Amino acid sequence: MNTPSSQDIPRRVAAAEGFRWVAAGFRLYRKNPLLLSAAFGVLFGVVMALGLIPAIGGSLSELASPLMVAGFMAAYRALDEGRELELPQFLAGVRGAAIALATVGAVQLLGTLAIGQVMLAMGFDPQALMAAAQSQKDPQQMQAVLNESMPAVLTGLVLFMPLIMATWFAPALILFGGARPLTALGVSLKAVGRNLGAMMLNGLALGAVLFVAALVPLMLGLLVAMPVLFGSLYASYQAIFAVWADDATPAQAGDNLA
Repeated sequence: MNTPSSQDIPRRVAAAEGFRWVAAGFRLYRKNPLLLSAAFGVLFGVVMALGLIPAIGGSLSELASPLMVAGFMAAYRALDEGRELELPQFLAGVRGAAIALATVGAVQLLGTLAIGQVMLAMGFDPQALMAAAQSQKDPQQMQAVLNESMPAVLTGLVLFMPLIMATWFAPALILFGGARPLTALGVSLKAVGRNLGAMMLNGLALGAVLFVAALVPLMLGLLVAMPVLFGSLYASYQAIFAVWADDATPAQAGDNLA
């Protein structure tokens, strides 16, 4: 295999790769399903517990989310390289670039708050929408609330897209490549933009997995679906950012991103 030039990173891949990443994530998950599911349950519980802290809980859980993602990226890297999976690997984000990862969380938080303010300024009223949905007694009122909310909702979706794109690969770029937060956000945005077809198909496939998982009582399905999602994220990072000097010696393109 020829060595790609620096201009090849982030690499553009075929749209069908989006489906293959989910399959790859499931194959990685099957290597140690019990530990991966248990780790997700514990870490997700910690993030949710942070969210219950009055006044600052929501902000803390948002800041902690990239650290959890980084932990799963480290775990899947170990499985991918044939190493034994151990609990400390899930704390790779906390033990390593915690500040940089939390910075990504801060960007997510501030971006979400800013987009929320834009939606509110456009007349979006979540309480009125919730009340209309719960009453279900007046279809015309419900339709009127939906019509009034739709421009703000569509605007919010449009604004959320670049935020999601910028933060999607950022934890992996920071963890594996030592990229600075702003660099990681910019490179992630570029990577997703170059692979919209694959990312859209990947999102559809992951959405189907999460939908099926949601049908399982007590949210037990998420203990499988979410680790598979993280495995798919790792597989997509490898496909878009990994560079091979030859077929036998892998090296990470992210090493040059800092």
